[in-house]
Amino acid sequence: MTDSVVELATELRQALTDVFGTLTGLGTDEQRREALRTALGDVTPGALLGRLTALGADQAGQLLPTLVTILARAIGQAAPDWHLEIPGALRVDAAHVEVLAPTLPSDLRFELRVGTVEITTGVDVRDGITLTLTVPVDATKASLLVTIGGLSLAPPGDALLALLLPGGGPLFEGDVTARADAKGVSFDGGGRSGVSLPLKTAPPLLKAPALYLAPRDTAIRLTLSFGASLLGLADATVEGVGVEVAVAGPGVTVTPVPADGIGLRLVLGPAKGAGYLKHDGDRYAGAMSLGLGVVDVKAFGVLHTSPFSLLAVLSAEFNPPVELGLAFTLNAVGGIVGVNYAIDRAGLAGAVQGGQLDRVLFPADPVAAAPQILNTLESVFRPRQGSMVVGPMFRLGWGRPVSFLTADVGLVLELPSAVIALLGRLRVALPAPQAPVIDLRAAIAGVVDSAHGLVELTADLGGSRLLLAPIEGGLALRVKSGDDATFILSAGGFHPGFTAPPGFPVPRRLSIAIADSAFVKIVFTGYFAVTPATVQAGASLTAVIGTEDTGVSGRLGFDALVRWEPSFGLVLDLYGSFHLRVAGASLCSVDLRVRVEGPTPCWHVAGRASVSLFLFDVSFPFDEHWGCTGPAAAPTPPDVAARLLQAVGDPRTWAPLPPDAGALPTVEPDAQGVPLLHPVGRLRLSQRVVPLGVPITRFGPGRLPAPPPTFDVGVAFASGAGTSVPVTEQFARADFFDLTDDEKLTQPAFEPLRSGAELTPLAAVAAAPQRSVDMVYETVVVGGDPAVTPRGWRIDEPALAAALGHGAVALGPLFADRTRYAASGLTKALNAPRYAVVGRDTLAEAAGADRSATFTEALVTLRKVSGPGTGYQVVAAYEVRP
Repeated sequence: MTDSVVELATELRQALTDVFGTLTGLGTDEQRREALRTALGDVTPGALLGRLTALGADQAGQLLPTLVTILARAIGQAAPDWHLEIPGALRVDAAHVEVLAPTLPSDLRFELRVGTVEITTGVDVRDGITLTLTVPVDATKASLLVTIGGLSLAPPGDALLALLLPGGGPLFEGDVTARADAKGVSFDGGGRSGVSLPLKTAPPLLKAPALYLAPRDTAIRLTLSFGASLLGLADATVEGVGVEVAVAGPGVTVTPVPADGIGLRLVLGPAKGAGYLKHDGDRYAGAMSLGLGVVDVKAFGVLHTSPFSLLAVLSAEFNPPVELGLAFTLNAVGGIVGVNYAIDRAGLAGAVQGGQLDRVLFPADPVAAAPQILNTLESVFRPRQGSMVVGPMFRLGWGRPVSFLTADVGLVLELPSAVIALLGRLRVALPAPQAPVIDLRAAIAGVVDSAHGLVELTADLGGSRLLLAPIEGGLALRVKSGDDATFILSAGGFHPGFTAPPGFPVPRRLSIAIADSAFVKIVFTGYFAVTPATVQAGASLTAVIGTEDTGVSGRLGFDALVRWEPSFGLVLDLYGSFHLRVAGASLCSVDLRVRVEGPTPCWHVAGRASVSLFLFDVSFPFDEHWGCTGPAAAPTPPDVAARLLQAVGDPRTWAPLPPDAGALPTVEPDAQGVPLLHPVGRLRLSQRVVPLGVPITRFGPGRLPAPPPTFDVGVAFASGAGTSVPVTEQFARADFFDLTDDEKLTQPAFEPLRSGAELTPLAAVAAAPQRSVDMVYETVVVGGDPAVTPRGWRIDEPALAAALGHGAVALGPLFADRTRYAASGLTKALNAPRYAVVGRDTLAEAAGADRSATFTEALVTLRKVSGPGTGYQVVAAYEVRP
């Protein structure tokens, strides 16, 4: 077996050279055939084709060996006419071996020609197979040409194909040409997924017929795509229907391949419509549009069979719209339904920022854009077993005589998680949508996850225009409570020094191209952002007049940080530049960088200006202060200890927690409303006034006296029994620690700091106090007389024991599916973030400095290890150099 054309050519040349001189001395064809068989191996077509099955390894190379293997099996069964020839030297066929010359030519050419071959039912080679192996003296230039003439396919019997291809047994016929040499294997018409065959024969009246040949594991697929008329009532498009041929034992097998895609377009009086269905493995996806005069119905969806999931979007557009009054109209209604589907939050934000939300909310032509719509649909919603999404969609319009303001809104509820997603699209087109002078568009997506305390909103202005100027940009909002609490609002992005949190969809800069022509470009950009520690704003104006080589360009802009305590102030970075170019050379340039801070304790301006003119450059710095009033007086700090004591004394700060075992019966408060602790439960104290165990330098706008105090609370049972573990809450660091502007930009805004403790009592003992209550059930008649007092009845202990197995707790999902909390045996994929104290220059961890779970705790360690002004810093643990 050879694995390259060069090796095959070298082997055949040497073997034929060794045996050719002896052929003329042999008297019979059988003797000459035996000599060739000894030197070359079996010289039948099937055997010779079999020697090519290891050629190539790429996509085209995978097709060639599979194809010749199938041809070899078919030839072995059919025994067609054939002959092998070395022009001017040797000719071999099924009956004779004829020597045409006493010596071989220096450049050899092997030509194997095989007649008509029936590969399998419905698949034939009508014009024969030709293999031409050229073997020059330099074997590295050897090449192989494989031509399969008239590879034909009669599509398998199918009800739809019978309607589209009348006549009983239509044929599609094309040629296959492959080339192999030292560089590899290639096919005429070859692409990434197969080969398109030039058609020689096809049924009449078809539109754009095409025949494709492609590898499929250890088989080949021969498929058709074409357009046709369906009984004169509709136009149909069929994609990828055909057969799959594979090697099986000594022969080959054929398997029908259903169509990958089917499209229909019909016109029946007032009804006009189109549809498209695509099949890919266990996935079926389709789209439909049908106009019924006053209503246009559209639908598209995706179905997976293993495991089962279904997602469908339907809509009906009214023409003319339904009048609602006050110039409002109802233009369309629809809905989204997904079984075993869930909302993909990242995909939803990506669809907004990529301008793809239009493909989900009332697309203009779902059939023409079906592949793009279906891909977007599956990026916004992802399969997830046991989940469901459902919700309405509607389009409202406002304006006369046409709706120049339209709003598309979709509300999607995910069950059982109760997550709500908002999909929206707003357009203001004046004076009319058909020819707008002002065209403002906004795509909006939001998620409300009440179980995790999360609200997210993403918006994008893609496609908007003001007169002739395009408007771009976006907005993003995240509000999160709980362990990773945060608040971030950004319109157009962030300050250059700010790092957005992981997973936050940073919106595009707000921009408007005031002028955009070949010789004049003027662009304005801006942003505004609010985080727990900063208010950020910035803008720039860029102008270019002329060409790239000759012209004038300039830029003006600023980036600002606003602070509110101890008094109002800002940090403003201004920049500007001007450049004059002629024939690619800079004649004059001016650059300016300025930082302005104030108003307290002083107004401060510092920066540098640079001027370049012809042959000299001038640069000068400046640094000035004025209006100094001294540090602003901070407000008198509150009595933090008193507030902490007040919080500890508040019953709402204390909470009895149920046991870890799951959903057990709860314990009601006593007659005075005091909560009671479950016998196997826990007691939790958690306050949000101040973080515990770390030095606090400020409390809101007020500064605490030095040295920074540390607050703590000790929690224990009076007897000292039980165990206590710390608990944490999310605290805004800027409310309790002094942070510079740079630290507000780069350090965590919220961190989980200790807020209290959780107490677990010891196991109950016989001597422990017990509390017994009667089990009383109430009987209530729904819809009955409200004046009738519900009847209560008491259940005795044996009856209670028998009923517990049938109650709501026992039949709940936590108890019914006990494997829910079984150990999976999987290790953690992500570690909790940790921080370390390292040397600034070496990133080597400081001796004796333990790693911390929060940035704030690491800062405390930093002060203990290094003291102020030494060469250590806090970094994430993954940055430590080993």
